[in-house]
Amino acid sequence: MRFVVAVLTAVTGVYIVLKPESYAKLAEFSAGNARGKTEVKAIMGGTFIGLGVAPIVLLGAQISFLFLGIVYLFIAATRIMSIFVDKSLTFTNLITLLVEIAFGLIMVLPI
Repeated sequence: MRFVVAVLTAVTGVYIVLKPESYAKLAEFSAGNARGKTEVKAIMGGTFIGLGVAPIVLLGAQISFLFLGIVYLFIAATRIMSIFVDKSLTFTNLITLLVEIAFGLIMVLPI
């Protein structure tokens, strides 16, 4: 299951790099100009590709799976804080939060 989460993370990154406008629309922000697209591709896409590929390349290095889980849990914690501070509770934000928590727990809990 950890391998699947790593692959899904990398695939998400590739999707973001190939379709930054689509990802931005899903996340409800704008990547309407060239600079915005580059930022989404580099920061979001590149990060997710790196986080997903590292555990696959280092297969057997359990620390890389653990690290990816910790990253997902920090992303979830930050999203929870932001939902309250920014009053941004939406269906897509809630679904994304649940996926982040699930992926984080899958990666950090012993199986």
